[in-house]
Amino acid sequence: MNNTEKEFHHPPIIRITHWLNAIALLIMITSGLRIYNASPIFDFRIPSVFTLGGWLAGARQWHFFGMYLFTVNGIIYLLYNLFTKHGRETTLFRKKDAAGIIPMMRYYAGLQKEHPPQRKYNALQKSAYTVVLLLGFGGILSGIAIYLPVQLSFVTALFGNYDAARVWHFLFMGALVLFTIGHLFMVVISGWSNFLSMFTGWGRKYSEPPTL
Repeated sequence: MNNTEKEFHHPPIIRITHWLNAIALLIMITSGLRIYNASPIFDFRIPSVFTLGGWLAGARQWHFFGMYLFTVNGIIYLLYNLFTKHGRETTLFRKKDAAGIIPMMRYYAGLQKEHPPQRKYNALQKSAYTVVLLLGFGGILSGIAIYLPVQLSFVTALFGNYDAARVWHFLFMGALVLFTIGHLFMVVISGWSNFLSMFTGWGRKYSEPPTL
């Protein structure tokens, strides 16, 4: 690939928050599974090889560290996307992106051979990245409901009660895991250049998007 086929995709703040988020999510999931094993809400336990912390107290310490990192990092990422033109234009789903959903679904389903025009992210990616922000917020809020059910009882009440909040927390985190798996799959099928762009900032040049 020569230089004329490349363009700048990811500013430093996007690359840094992306990888910090991956680290925070891995810590929260593995330590959270160890905490789950201490008092399962379903009829199964997670093999210890997939958990972090060694014991409940250790897992809680790791979980809180991951939670603080995930929260602060997420706030920075959200503010950047809300208050910069780059973020609003390329990441967050907007009304005009709706027209691109069906063409992308047809392309991924094999019903359309030609890739629809796009810039940094296509309509499905933008919708996924917008929804994942809501999932992250739900995971944090339900975690607060579990951690401080008495002091912040009104937050716990939003989920029904303490036990229901635990279920919601598990579902939110499960959804984030599924998103991560889907994200990794899309990175693989998109090619090596797409993966490297999250380190260097540079990736292949996309065709111009349609006028909406």
